[in-house]
Formats: sequence, C-alpha cells, structure tokens
Amino acid sequence: MPPKVKYTKDAMTEVAYQMVREKGEESLSARNLAAELGTSTAPIFTAFANIDEVRGAVVERAKSCYRRYAEAGMAMDPPFKGCGLQYIRFAKEEPMLFRMLFMRADEEGRSPSHYLPEGYEQEAEVRGAVTAMYKTDNERAKRIYNHLSVYAHGLATLYAQGQCAFTDEDVSRMLSEVFLALMKGETV
Repeated sequence: MPPKVKYTKDAMTEVAYQMVREKGEESLSARNLAAELGTSTAPIFTAFANIDEVRGAVVERAKSCYRRYAEAGMAMDPPFKGCGLQYIRFAKEEPMLFRMLFMRADEEGRSPSHYLPEGYEQEAEVRGAVTAMYKTDNERAKRIYNHLSVYAHGLATLYAQGQCAFTDEDVSRMLSEVFLALMKGETV
C-alpha cells in the first residue's frame, strides 16, 4: 500500500501562495516550499510537474484575490474611479502579489502591459461607464481610460515598492483631478 498523501495539491498551493504573499515571488522554489511544508520535494513533484506549475497555481490564486478588489471597485460610484482606487489599494495591501501580477515581464521578456485597458478584465464595463456617465464617444473614453490606467499603475507601483505616502484621500483627489483635466481636453 502506498504511503498516505500528507499534502494535497490545494494545500501546497495555499502554502506557496502565502510564501509569495509574504516574501515575494523570488522566495518560491521547490526547496523553500518543501521547507515550509516540513517535507522533501517529492510530494511537490508528485502533485505538480514542475515548479512553474506551482507558480501558475499561485498566479491563479493571486488573480482570484485581485478579482475581489476589482469587483469592489466596480460596485463603487463612479465605477471607473472605484477600479483605479481598488487597483491602488491592492498594491498597497498586497504588494508582493501586485508585483507578481503587474510588475514582471512576460514569458518573452517584454515589459508588463497589464495596466493598459486591453489587458484588464473589466475594461469594457469601465469604459462603458465613462461613455454613459459623461456622454462621450468610445474612442475618447478609451483615450481617457488609457491615461488614467497608466497614472493609477504609477501610483500603485509606488505603493508596491513601499515608496508612496499619499493618503487615500490624496489618491482619490489626484485621480479626480487627472480625470477632470482629461475630460476638459487639457494636457496633464
């Protein structure tokens, strides 16, 4: 009879997720995960083909965490500002997960572009809110959303790096000021 499985794939994913959440993606290795589990690497490679598969499971878990922030943003009024505020809040509250999802190069080594509208799951809904609330066309809404996405990403990156001291009120005001300037057609 084979030995009883001590750790499930889900349990190992949770431990790996917590490691990344607390210490960053670079802490995730088979050896480090085995040490956290108090076992050899054998159970890890029984459940997963390789460490990249573990990393993929952690990324999916991190995306699920971020999705809750994005959904909270969509429930705010106005939703497009709420999404920006929640994106920044995610970076502030979960800096290591933010770095893993939004601050690393892709598989081909290209810089991240996740913060641009085409890479955002709620992009169409957010842009739709801009066009409906402010009676603007889709192209102008996309341009405004592009600017605000880059601006919000910059603020979020500062928080994720521990270099931002703005209050929540400051961030809210700054996003509003940039949005209103863009609506007026001013260059910011």
